Amino acid sequence: MNRLQKKCFIASAGLHLLLLLVLLIGPAFTASQTKPDTMPVLDFVPLKTVDSALSGGGNPNAKPPPATFEKPQPAPPAPVVKPEPPPPETVREPDPPKETVKEVAPRPDPEYSLEPSKERKPKKPILDLTPITRPRETKEDIKARAQAAAQAEAREEAREEARRDTDRRRRIASALGSAANNLESSLSGSTSILLKGPGGGGVPYANFLQAVKSVYQSAWVVPDGITDDNATTAASVTIARDGTVVSSRITRSSGNPGVDRSVQVTLDRVKSAAPLPDTATENQRTVNINFNVAAKRAAG
Repeated sequence: MNRLQKKCFIASAGLHLLLLLVLLIGPAFTASQTKPDTMPVLDFVPLKTVDSALSGGGNPNAKPPPATFEKPQPAPPAPVVKPEPPPPETVREPDPPKETVKEVAPRPDPEYSLEPSKERKPKKPILDLTPITRPRETKEDIKARAQAAAQAEAREEAREEARRDTDRRRRIASALGSAANNLESSLSGSTSILLKGPGGGGVPYANFLQAVKSVYQSAWVVPDGITDDNATTAASVTIARDGTVVSSRITRSSGNPGVDRSVQVTLDRVKSAAPLPDTATENQRTVNINFNVAAKRAAG
């Protein structure tokens, strides 16, 4: 084996060894990128966050306030259908006078009549050609009557609107009164408001990263029909000091359009996550979140 053959053999062996390392180590990096978040979702809302993996404060036995149900509001009155004003009367021309024809007694048959036959000329009907004058309605009268009908309709609409406004104010006053009574009864006596948390009292707090991921995981809804439990969509979220979401975007697609769309809807819906820790020196912080279908279904 000459020197050139040795060099070719060494180069070939090196390339095969490099390919083997890529096949063995490459999946590890890929798996670490798509690894779902293992932090449990918080069942309380932390008012403060810390950088350490701790959570506490609040009362673990605190229960959410009882749900209040609004009283059903009466249905608004049905609109009153007003009859349309009658159309203006049309002036009718006078009928022509009827001709009065006087009946003529039947003429006896001259063959059996004893009276000498006389030809009688029929009388002409008497026609009264005197014109009958009837008062005609002028354009001003028609216009005045239409204006009067419009004004009457406007007054009726104003009265109906006033009645509806009165009913509306009465319902609002009744709802405010019942809400005030419920609030007063809930705060009266020895009733105290307890904050939910895993500790024995005080302001509830949790790890900042866990609090942010809990907000997004709770808001995310996996669409129906998704069968790929390994689908994972990665997103990047930037949060201001007071917890306001500055920006959010998908950094890596899961390959499933339905999962990616649901994640984008969640990113658009969440406007506030969790405030930065008091010890944070930056004004905003970026968090990477993995939305994994299997982890979401396991959390419920």
